[in-house]
Amino acid sequence: MKPDEARAALDDLQYRHRQTRAASARYGFSGANVLVAAVALFISFASFDLPNPWGGAVLFPAVGLLAVQLTVCLRRAPVRLPLGGRQAVLAAAAGVALVAVFRLLAGAAGAAGVPAPHAVAAAAVCLAGLVAAGRVRAAATVPGRAPAEPDPGTDGQ
Repeated sequence: MKPDEARAALDDLQYRHRQTRAASARYGFSGANVLVAAVALFISFASFDLPNPWGGAVLFPAVGLLAVQLTVCLRRAPVRLPLGGRQAVLAAAAGVALVAVFRLLAGAAGAAGVPAPHAVAAAAVCLAGLVAAGRVRAAATVPGRAPAEPDPGTDGQ
């Protein structure tokens, strides 16, 4: 194998890897997946405003909704990538930041005298999440260009 052929093969491999990651991100941040996650998040966060027995009872439909979403997402995913350490840390950090923003907004809404501060904060966090997910999905494109196809006249040699 010549050096330029090796470079072309490596470029093709890297392009296919970026293409796979982009397809995974586009599907994971698709409108239906993000909307279901936002509804489950809203139900979970807004349940803090309900009286004691109902606050916990409302979480059961949210957990069921997430279980159905996970099952559907795993069965219909066009690409399945393993969760790496960097992605796991990023997801955990995003989750902690999401809860911190929710708690901050709920505290501010409660101090302002809003009747259902957790529901208002949950709606704000979910709407911001929907906007952010739309931007992430739009940014999930394949960077770079496709590798050059071999000349059909040379038969790859």
